[in-house]
Amino acid sequence: MKKFLNFTLIISIITGFASLYAQSDQQVRSRIEGTDRPVLPPQAKGAPKSDNANEVTTELSSSDTGAQRPVQLKDKGISSFFGYNTKYFYRSNPLASAGSLKQQATGMWTNTFFSGAGLGVFETENAVITPYIGASWTINDYIEGGLDSFNYNSTGAYALLLTQFGNGWSIRAGVSYSSDSSTTNDTEDYKEYYPNVGVLKSYSVNDSTTAIFDASIGSHNAESDTLGFDNSDIKELSSIEYAASYALNYELYKFTIIPKYRVSYKTFSKGTNNGRDDLSHDAGIKIDYPVVESLKLSAYYDYSLRNSNVSIPNYDYKSYDFGISICLNARF
Repeated sequence: MKKFLNFTLIISIITGFASLYAQSDQQVRSRIEGTDRPVLPPQAKGAPKSDNANEVTTELSSSDTGAQRPVQLKDKGISSFFGYNTKYFYRSNPLASAGSLKQQATGMWTNTFFSGAGLGVFETENAVITPYIGASWTINDYIEGGLDSFNYNSTGAYALLLTQFGNGWSIRAGVSYSSDSSTTNDTEDYKEYYPNVGVLKSYSVNDSTTAIFDASIGSHNAESDTLGFDNSDIKELSSIEYAASYALNYELYKFTIIPKYRVSYKTFSKGTNNGRDDLSHDAGIKIDYPVVESLKLSAYYDYSLRNSNVSIPNYDYKSYDFGISICLNARF
């Protein structure tokens, strides 16, 4: 009887740890899918705006070809920029969990260091062509809700070729690299290579408003290693993504008001996610205020909704964020 009780106790402990580990794994993977991953320099975004932490304000001026040249770039040689962004915000569903809108709500504090360069400006008869490279490093901290064990650091890098035409259209082709590492466990939970192509159209609605349409397609070649003892589904988060967005940049005194809507469709084919399709909607508004030329204060609100064709497990989720950020940047 004593041996039976000891055996039962051991099995219970093992089962309990396995259950907790599986739950933690699912939460980590959900967080991974909900993580923002900047993959473009600011010059590929059109009008002066900054959706991601590694972007800096860009202005445009006419080139000899009639296309739009980023004025922060030199005519020849390398034009570099670097900066720092700190963001403090509330997130209703930080682990992208299924269910109601509010899931383990928390405050978050992120700090990003970024840099990049335009590798010269090359003019053709009808376009301006510029290659870009860049990199960023972000510290992501959950400061409320007991989620500090999920704190992580993100590394990113990109290289692309941007072609801008005189009619307001631009096309781009590039590849980005992203990686997330657990602060607590000192392990790499996720990494991906993302080759992508896109088109953008920027045009003036009136004297104070610029509209930006953007569409892209790319392949997320991802690896997630969160189970530790089972790598059979290490590429299950790999997907093909189709996305489109529409934004308005409205200038009001010194403020820039930016409402934006984005829709994306992802199709998965690896591991347990084989046959999974996700449709995501993101809507938000952002208000920028330039304190000085190189320092910008922003406030924003974002709402996200994802619907998946997979019901077991349920990948549907809703989330909203609101907060403030301060971005300091310089160029040389």
